[in-house]
Amino acid sequence: MDDVSKTTIATYDKTAPEYIEKVQKYAPEPEREKFVSLVKPGGSILDAGCGSGRDANYFASKGFTVTGIDLSETLLVYARDHAEKNVTFFTMDLRNIDFPERVFDGIWACASVLHLTRDEVPTVFAKFRSLLKPEGILFLLMKEGIGERMVTSGTIEGDERFFSYYSGDELKSMLADAGFTVTEQYAWNQHDRNPERPQEVWITTFAKSTG
Repeated sequence: MDDVSKTTIATYDKTAPEYIEKVQKYAPEPEREKFVSLVKPGGSILDAGCGSGRDANYFASKGFTVTGIDLSETLLVYARDHAEKNVTFFTMDLRNIDFPERVFDGIWACASVLHLTRDEVPTVFAKFRSLLKPEGILFLLMKEGIGERMVTSGTIEGDERFFSYYSGDELKSMLADAGFTVTEQYAWNQHDRNPERPQEVWITTFAKSTG
């Protein structure tokens, strides 16, 4: 891993107990429900950057077979200890996903790809495309903005993580280049959903693999 990735993962490991507690309240519930409605019933889902397993367990409870991957060993310990049936967790880097092609019906990438550098993201999108079955569904949650940098966020005081920022049009273009068709995209402010969170805009994107 490069230095920014090491710092980000170290932050998640260090702050795991507080992060796990907080993140349970921040689940993107409208997006989860939409994703479930789009993915083939009973199909296979990759939770790409699963963290504590919050969303992976939700999808399993809806009858899906779920694979979660992450690089924070501390969060993965919690995820495995609290795993629903039909969920398997692996230590794996988004930049080096080692699964057969065309194996998943859906990929859920919730606030995970944004920890990669802007140069790395196109390759990851292409890999996502190769992992999805024809007409497979991708959910992507990214932060709106410009550039990339280390940030001390408002989620947990004193944490330091790397983030890359995008516009909706940038993401549409990058996903198209990777072989996706964007079916829905919108921006929303996290403060509107949870007043205890600071003002920050997220971009929700749903896309379908083409061909």
